[in-house]
Order: sequence, then structure tokens, then C-alpha cells
Amino acid sequence: MASLRLELPAPVSGRIGTLDELRGVAILLVILYHAGGVLGLRNTAHGDVGVDMFVILSGVGLTLGSTSSGGAGRFLMRRFWRIYPAYWVALTGFLLGDAYIWNKHFAPADVFLHYVGLHGWFGDAYALSINDSFWFVTLIVTLYLLYVPLRRFVGRPDVLLLLGSLVSIVPAVYFYRTRQPVEFDHLSLRIPGFFLGILLGRLLKTGRLDISATTALGGAFLVTFYVPFTQNFVFATVWVGAALMAAYAYMIRPFLSAPSRGALKFLGDRSLEIFLIHQPLIREYNGFAYRHLFPNAAVTPWSITAGMLVGLAVTVAISDALHRLLKRIPVPGRDQPPPGTA
Repeated sequence: MASLRLELPAPVSGRIGTLDELRGVAILLVILYHAGGVLGLRNTAHGDVGVDMFVILSGVGLTLGSTSSGGAGRFLMRRFWRIYPAYWVALTGFLLGDAYIWNKHFAPADVFLHYVGLHGWFGDAYALSINDSFWFVTLIVTLYLLYVPLRRFVGRPDVLLLLGSLVSIVPAVYFYRTRQPVEFDHLSLRIPGFFLGILLGRLLKTGRLDISATTALGGAFLVTFYVPFTQNFVFATVWVGAALMAAYAYMIRPFLSAPSRGALKFLGDRSLEIFLIHQPLIREYNGFAYRHLFPNAAVTPWSITAGMLVGLAVTVAISDALHRLLKRIPVPGRDQPPPGTA
């Protein structure tokens, strides 16, 4: 018997503009978070919750885009071409920049794990070694790999939530107990949002979501809420990210102009490239360029801010060029946009 039923007036079809704009909101929050870190500001607004929004949106997008045709291989091939080409370009660029500008070199094992994209699970020393943002690739690839065996349970939300809680709590407890804050904060605590996104995607796609009161659902709540509490942590940021998404969709978006929504969509479409590129450009390379151009000038908060704005402009320009280039390259299994969308 269904204990909770959520219904929409009708299932959605085609591309959902709000989701594209939410990716733009998420990348803006991440940029503000990193910019505040460069300036030494307190993390009062917690823009890092933008990452939770990305994770939820990944679950939504995969569920909306899933079809009955094509197996796991085809699905993974599409995901591969979505993530790795842009990531490899950014990774190679920063490896060359680190070697040429900073004379900084990395162990072969570190480089190999980064190109594979799973470096984030091999200890804190690997997670942030080349670029502080590259850990995100490990998270996204992990979620894609999880989706392959778990997508068969999309029609059973209670079972899906139980399995999701189990694959979330195991790495969280391990990295918490082994005192690896990068894997704990950046990776393991983000995973639950993916399953919340899958359920939201199911609701949007079918127009209805039934969650039955079963033993599996009870186990999911026990693992998700009580077990972390006994370990002295909670999965809190998931709900904050979902709340911000709802606030944008129902409170902010209706008052935005079409150009504002278009700007957010532009950023959202290029959010992966921006995420991968922006942080070093507003931080290390910002300082390098300033010292090179103005060797006798004092470094002030205003000069750092001006350099960050330039770095962000360069980031958007490079991200846009890379995004457009990769879209023009014919690749097997690439996602095709829904009918009537660009």
C-alpha cells in the first residue's frame, strides 16, 4: 500500500529550462564559494551547496533521459563522451601549465589515476593534487557507475532508497573514521543527493511517484538518519541543496527576466567546463599574472578581486569555446537533444 503519492498535472516532455538554469545557479554558487576562499572571507553563504545541486540534477537528468533501448554499454558510452573529453583537455592543460610555470611535476600513478578519473577514491593526497576541482569528476563518474545496476529499481523507490543509503553510508563512515576530510566532505556526503534526484526525475517523467511503506523504506531511513547520527555526522547538505532548487523554481524564477534566465542557461550548459577550469585561474594563475604584469605593485584585496574577474571572464571564454568545439566533433553514442530543442 502506498503511504505517499506525489502527482503532477502531467508528465514533462522535452527539455526543461528550469533544470538548465539551476545548473547555472549551482555553478555561480560554487564560483562565489571559491572566490570567497581566495579573498579569505568566511563561508557564511556556503556556496559549496551548489555541488549538492549538481548531484541532484545529475540524478534528475539521468532518469529523464533514460530509455528502454540500449544497454549498460551504450549508457556508459554516452556518459563517457559527456565527461571525459572536456576533462582530459582541462587536465592536460593544467599539467602542462604546472610543469612550465611552477616547475611542478606529479608521480606517474597520480597522473594515471587522474586520467582514469577515479583519483578521488585513492586518498586525500590524490584527490586535490593537480586541481582542487577535479575531485568532482570522480564523484560524477561514480554516480554514473552506480546508476547502471540501480536504474532497474527506479520503479521501486523504497528499494532504491535503501540501496542508495547503503552505498552512501559505507564510504562516509570509512572516510570519517580514517580521517580523510576530502573524501568525506567532498565525495561521500554528496552521494545521497543523487538518489533524491533520481526520484525527482521519476516524478517529472511519469507525473507520479508512489513511495510504499515497506521494510526497505524503514531500513533506508534507519541507515540514512540514525547510523550517521551514531557516528557524529549527518547528511545535511542534501536537503539544503534541494531547498535552494525549490526556492529558485517557485520563488525566484517567476520574477527573472528572459535575458537573466538565458544567462543562467548559458552558464548551466557550460557548467562542467567552468567547474573544471575556473579555480586555478582565479587563484594561482591570478597571482602569477598580476606579479608578472605589475611586479612593483602591492597586492591588495581590490587587485585580487580585479584579477579574479578577469580570470572568470577568461574561464567563460575558454569554456564556451571548448563546449562548442566538443559538440561539433562527431562521436559514437552521444546524447541527442529532445525534439524541438537546440
